[in-house]
Amino acid sequence: MKSLVFILGVYFIFSLNSCSQDFKKLDNTELDKIKLQIAQNFAVNYLTKLREGSFYEFHDEAIDALKSQLTEQNQKLIYHQLSDKFGDFKSLEYAETWIQGNNNSILIFRFKSNFEKSKKKLEVRVVLNESGKIAGFWIKPWSDMLK
Repeated sequence: MKSLVFILGVYFIFSLNSCSQDFKKLDNTELDKIKLQIAQNFAVNYLTKLREGSFYEFHDEAIDALKSQLTEQNQKLIYHQLSDKFGDFKSLEYAETWIQGNNNSILIFRFKSNFEKSKKKLEVRVVLNESGKIAGFWIKPWSDMLK
């Protein structure tokens, strides 16, 4: 009975591992500097506009689903919550880039950002799709591990 439980446990762990998303950190030599610049410019411009009391006006740089989620009202609400807790946006710096598996079509750019009241860094994450369009955008507490 114990060996059956052990075998089932090993099988279960193997199944979870095979279903997990395999992410790979890119070395700086593999980095597409043009796409990094797209991601970084977007993040800085977005947060700067909101800090100034305005909002980021999307054009053709992002997918439609993201544009429909980040309306003027939602942008201002999110930034208000951020600034209440962490202060105003000050700056960000590039940290690292990840891809899923060996597929370079989706790039995950991670930036460490500074906010006025926060002693800890916040992560600003920008995801670009195969067309170089922004497909995801998050701001969350920094973690050395990709989560």
